[in-house]
Amino acid sequence: MTGYTTAFRITGAAVKAILDRVHDQATAEGRRVYVAVVDHTGQLVGLLAHDLTPPICRQIAEDKAYTAFATRAKTSAWKDFVYSAPIEERELMLSRPRYIAAAGGSPILIEGEIAGGVGVSGASQEADQLLADLGARIPMEL
Repeated sequence: MTGYTTAFRITGAAVKAILDRVHDQATAEGRRVYVAVVDHTGQLVGLLAHDLTPPICRQIAEDKAYTAFATRAKTSAWKDFVYSAPIEERELMLSRPRYIAAAGGSPILIEGEIAGGVGVSGASQEADQLLADLGARIPMEL
């Protein structure tokens, strides 16, 4: 037994690659989105948007990235969990700042440990989720 653990962190190069690849894929699909990346502490470290993406999508993308980081789960799964909970528990979960019950966020997991999160907003929730999933895989590909 030891008195410490190791932690994984995404690099600046990984953040840039996530933003660029997700932005490029959304462009190829004809979508305008915000892409947000949070680090191993849940703090925003990268944000990129297409021109004319609605401003509300910025905060939603950030919240999706944070929720994926904090729950260690895709936000599509978190959404299903929240809406399957009894009403009083659901209201409690939905009242927490920065938590959002909407698909479009993926945790960045390295060897099962949380290293950050990716959030996408501006397309449909299903398309946002696919783009976030793409982004979350990128650090392991570098």
